[in-house]
Amino acid sequence: MDTTDSYNSRMEISKGLHTYADPGEMTAEGSRQTYDISSQPSAYENRIPALESLYSEVNRRLMQLEEQEAKKMVWSNSIETRLESLESYYRQLIAPVNSSIQKISNVSHPYQQEHRNYQEAFSGQVPPKDLVKENEKLKKQVAKLEKRHEELLSKAMGMHKQSENMNDNSRLFAVLDMYNMLRIHDWEKLRQNVTSLTNKDGSSMIKKLFVACETHIRDIITKITEVLDITPLDDIMTDSKQGVMHDIRNILRHSYYKKQIEFYSEIVTQAGIVPRTETERVFTLKCCQIYCLLFLQNPPVKAEWKIQGSTIQNLEHINRKEVKNWRNPELLWPIMKYGEEVVEKGVVWD
Repeated sequence: MDTTDSYNSRMEISKGLHTYADPGEMTAEGSRQTYDISSQPSAYENRIPALESLYSEVNRRLMQLEEQEAKKMVWSNSIETRLESLESYYRQLIAPVNSSIQKISNVSHPYQQEHRNYQEAFSGQVPPKDLVKENEKLKKQVAKLEKRHEELLSKAMGMHKQSENMNDNSRLFAVLDMYNMLRIHDWEKLRQNVTSLTNKDGSSMIKKLFVACETHIRDIITKITEVLDITPLDDIMTDSKQGVMHDIRNILRHSYYKKQIEFYSEIVTQAGIVPRTETERVFTLKCCQIYCLLFLQNPPVKAEWKIQGSTIQNLEHINRKEVKNWRNPELLWPIMKYGEEVVEKGVVWD
């Protein structure tokens, strides 16, 4: 049903059409066509329901957004509340710890006492003579620390050099393990087999075998260097020649490690040793094998047979006697030096 405003609007449009139309062209058909047009609904009227629906949807979305924001505010408030609770709980837990730390910090430490002593010294409360004594004491301590540092540094450098090829069974530390087995296990086995063997006889035999090994190795290296036109005892050897000598020792060491134990019987003969039993024969062959491998290291490990000039730290008694109970000690096994570094202590008997 049309409203009053809608009816008046259609009447005005109809009057306008009749006003501008040509009277001569007005026909029943034309009148009917004009009436049909005026009776059609306005385009704006058709869009009203769509706009109302859109407004309703927008309003619904706004309400949803407001609800979501309200939930976020509640969640945020809840998190802040929980954080405050946790902080309060943490403060309760940490309070006893802080109290303990405070008590400990109030205790006088040794270094604090030393600091006060120095403060007293510089304030004139300590006599100058005491300061001189303290200074000398500190100098000695520094000297000891420096010496110890140099020893540790030297040992570390030596260990680094030998750690380059852990798969090499003839490397220094592997051969030193063989040497320890020789002087502990094999020596004890020999003593049980040859009961008449004394420490003095054993020391003499071991020394002769080691000297024969050194002579043998030097002769071999001399023959090789003569062919290569290198003088091994030349103090002004070039780096390239030193590198060649290093390689010669490595090649010989690997070769000697692979050789059968009987190969060393020639060196035993050169030493003038005539074994009395099979156990003694095997012992002498092992002595030559192991010492040759030590002497072929870079630099060579050498046996030192002098007790004079050696420090007590580089010696140990075969029966584990204390130093104060030693009487005229003699070396059964020599001190082993790798360059200037002692790698095995000497074993003495008395």
